[in-house]
Amino acid sequence: MEEIVKQADLLGYRGEKREEYLKQEFKLLAESQAREKKEEAERRERKEEADRKERLELEKMKLDAEMKLLQAKIEAGIIKNEPDGSGVRSSDAGAKHPKLPNF
Repeated sequence: MEEIVKQADLLGYRGEKREEYLKQEFKLLAESQAREKKEEAERRERKEEADRKERLELEKMKLDAEMKLLQAKIEAGIIKNEPDGSGVRSSDAGAKHPKLPNF
């Protein structure tokens, strides 16, 4: 802002012409600052959206890997695929509860 006033002095503007010049330059400065602020907000928003997409993609990859692991366990017979959807591990099929006595 000081630079604008110095520029008005260097150009030799006085009185009403000086006021008009300063008003015009301050208006341009305010518009420029508002535009920069808006662009920064848009950049930040795009970055946040990209970060969200990346997190979702990573979560999808994790779930896909878990699904493939479960499918491999089912195929290997480690987990039985029960019709009701309750997968029962074959190793647990006849196991007794650890805290209950075996009768």
